[in-house]
Amino acid sequence: MLHKTFAETIDERLRAIGWLVDCIGLDPTRDDLRDLRILLIDVIGLLRRDPGIEAAADDLYAATNALVTDNAVGAQPIARKLRLLEDARQRFCGRLNGAAERIGPQELGLKGFAAFQAAQMSRNPASLDARPAWGGRTWA
Repeated sequence: MLHKTFAETIDERLRAIGWLVDCIGLDPTRDDLRDLRILLIDVIGLLRRDPGIEAAADDLYAATNALVTDNAVGAQPIARKLRLLEDARQRFCGRLNGAAERIGPQELGLKGFAAFQAAQMSRNPASLDARPAWGGRTWA
């Protein structure tokens, strides 16, 4: 098994989130939105609690959710939503990079918990709307 450093793990998650945000920007779908939620939960589970990261993740999810929702009904203006999405992505990536260096990893026993929780959530999508996310908000 190949062991990764904490920085490599964070970089890998950032690349995956960036790729998924690009996909949502090109063709907004609910499936991609669900996958983004899982990735955000996973990456936040890797770090000790940081309200700045949680707020940036919430903003990123809200921007993608607005894009997906408005695309489904044909609402405009799409250019503004894409700009807000890019701003939210830059803010999230900047905060995550800073936090990874500043606050470090979560305890080893909890590292896999976020991935387990995300997998459970993806198996039962009906429970996603009822399950509160960080900050007391619902991510649906």
